[in-house]
Amino acid sequence: MFRLNYILALVFLFTWNNVLGQNIQVDAVTYSSQQLVEDFLINSGCIQNIQVTNTASGIFGGTEKSFGYFDANGSAFPFSSGIVMSTGKLRNVPGPNTNLSDDDAPGWTGDQDLETALGINNTTNATVIEFDFTTNADNISFRYLFASEEYQEGSPNTCLYSDAFAFLIKPIGGTYENIALVPGTNTPVLVTTVHSGIAGSCPPINEGFFEGYNGANVPINFNGQTKVLTAQTSVIPNQAYHIKLVIADEQNYRFDSAVFIEANSFNISANLGPDRSFRTENPLCDTETLVLDATPTTNTPLSFIWFQDGVLLPAETGPQITVSTAGEYSVALDFGGGCIATDAVLIEYSTNPIVQNVDFFQCEPMANGIAVFNLNDAIPNITIGDSSLRSVGFYTNLNDAQNGTNPIPNPVDYTNISADEVVYARISSEFGCTSIATITLKTTTNTLPPYYLVECSNSENNEFANFDLTDATSAINTDLGGNFTIQYFEEYEDAISVENILPTNFTNTESNFQILFIRISGDEGCLGISTLELTVIPTPQLGEAIDYTYCLDRFPETITIVSGVLGNPNDYTYLWSTGEITPTIEINSAENYTVTITQTTQANGINHNCSITNTITVSASELATFTYEITGNYGNQNIIITPIGIGDYVFALDDENGAYQESPIFENVRGGVHFIYVKDLKGCGIASQRIFVLDFPKFFTPNDDGFHDYWQILGLNSEDIQIKNIEIFDRYSVLIKTLNPTSRGWDGTFNGKLLASSDYWFVAYFTDGSEYRNHFTLKR
Repeated sequence: MFRLNYILALVFLFTWNNVLGQNIQVDAVTYSSQQLVEDFLINSGCIQNIQVTNTASGIFGGTEKSFGYFDANGSAFPFSSGIVMSTGKLRNVPGPNTNLSDDDAPGWTGDQDLETALGINNTTNATVIEFDFTTNADNISFRYLFASEEYQEGSPNTCLYSDAFAFLIKPIGGTYENIALVPGTNTPVLVTTVHSGIAGSCPPINEGFFEGYNGANVPINFNGQTKVLTAQTSVIPNQAYHIKLVIADEQNYRFDSAVFIEANSFNISANLGPDRSFRTENPLCDTETLVLDATPTTNTPLSFIWFQDGVLLPAETGPQITVSTAGEYSVALDFGGGCIATDAVLIEYSTNPIVQNVDFFQCEPMANGIAVFNLNDAIPNITIGDSSLRSVGFYTNLNDAQNGTNPIPNPVDYTNISADEVVYARISSEFGCTSIATITLKTTTNTLPPYYLVECSNSENNEFANFDLTDATSAINTDLGGNFTIQYFEEYEDAISVENILPTNFTNTESNFQILFIRISGDEGCLGISTLELTVIPTPQLGEAIDYTYCLDRFPETITIVSGVLGNPNDYTYLWSTGEITPTIEINSAENYTVTITQTTQANGINHNCSITNTITVSASELATFTYEITGNYGNQNIIITPIGIGDYVFALDDENGAYQESPIFENVRGGVHFIYVKDLKGCGIASQRIFVLDFPKFFTPNDDGFHDYWQILGLNSEDIQIKNIEIFDRYSVLIKTLNPTSRGWDGTFNGKLLASSDYWFVAYFTDGSEYRNHFTLKR
């Protein structure tokens, strides 16, 4: 067990040392600000009077800072050592990139000079190093890279947010200039100005200067970084200058950033101009030469030493050399006393465009070799289909084409001056490299046989149809055995001038029949003209839709449904979803029925069928059954009807032929015999029922005039008598009369004597055991 633990401990120690060796190291304590600038950043005899004048850092407690010294520590970091400035804690700068650097500190403010230089506001957490210097040369430069947590792979935030930094320089007493710029531009280096793009959010911008997004196994703790960049500017020798190196968060402290400046890179430099490379999109062309000039504006050096790809060029000792091959060219200007200015420039070559001479045809049968040509149409053939190449001019002689002078002013509408005239095309690549190709302008008198398309008319108008012209295109390419450009025109002149090209989905503009003109073109231009005859044949037309209803209660009776086609039914053939082939069918179920109606018409000696499909909906309904309920007080009761069935029903009381209502409720119905009627709106009939509504009269007048001579119950159903008997009392609760519900009623007498006008009380005893008490008036 001891031996195993010992081995594991050794493995752990070896692994830990390797991990440490993969990351940079930082130091905020050992070196003063003056040492960082004078001994590490500059360390050159070419720059004098170096004096640090100001620094700013986050105050985290103890010796913790936001800037300091870094060492690559054997890692793959591109700088072996230098100064790093961060918007967070210095100890969070080293890798691995496994946690978010997201620091803040009390009272850590922004920087106004940075905001002014970049045109922004509301910066915070600014780290600053400022120093003065003088130099004996006219250019200075230093190397740096920018890294940030705000580089977020796949996130649109990369397109929107960036911390800010700048390298500000000015003559003492002058105005600041920012030299931390995207090479060849005036654009500040930021997350939002140097990245590879985010799909769906923003395209790449200055992608050639973006190193990439960082995974976990990198020597620094930031999500992404730029390539190594150079800050460079011209200066006046022996003039005192002030530099302010500053980086800050913008808007809030979140997602820290850092700028790394290479040790010993701050030095005087020569100025060979910008790179001529693919990355900067300006390489030289095949046989082009370039003069590199290292002549300084002041202080002539003791010697010029030139290199190509790091190899000394011993024959080159002057301030200029002529470049004719690719490579990285560098120069060292020796001013004596150990002061050497250097610069390097990358030279790359792009090949001239590959082009071919072509014959280019135009169709013009009657012009004796003279026609109007669109010279641009010859470009795909000249460039052999290379879409990255373009024409920058057409010329009538080779000398003009080579010099780019006197181009043809209107190449899309050029009339040749003689049969088989030769003109010249100047073709350019994306980098401005050019080649010359000849175009021999020829005419052709080819005519091709006509083509035909027959199409069924639109359902709304029998004189017009929608034609798919690609059907003719397929037939033409099959006949000619190729894959040609086929274009369609309404006028012959348009086919010649290639104007007013018709869409491939075309509706005829002349009723029933129309002739179009076809232009057939290939790589060599127009090959011939043909015609396309469009014939419209009629499609069956439908009339207005008919609403059909099948009454379920009448099953298995049938009803007749018709196809719905207009015109003579015998002019068409039919196929129903039931399989029947007649103009009408008999059905006894409610569902959707489809019928395909076809008309056969002959065109160009061939029978063509045009069809239309009609869907006929048969809805279901039925004669209603219903129940009812009588509610409310006697004398003003309500009848509530509940229909049973799938129809749409309306309701009437007592008058079958009168007005029906949508509501199934009838209010304040007086007693007596009534009839309920429930009508189906789809025509399946009227259901009815006789009902009885009980009512106890409020008064009676026994004066033998034939009206209200008896007090009797209204609305009794003789087949289902609900009341056993009724007892009538005077106001002294004396029983006056007991009535049988089937009797004639009470005539207002007691023991043969007429009773006086008064209120009388009654009790009705129902067969279900319930009672009803009320009173009525006897009037004489």
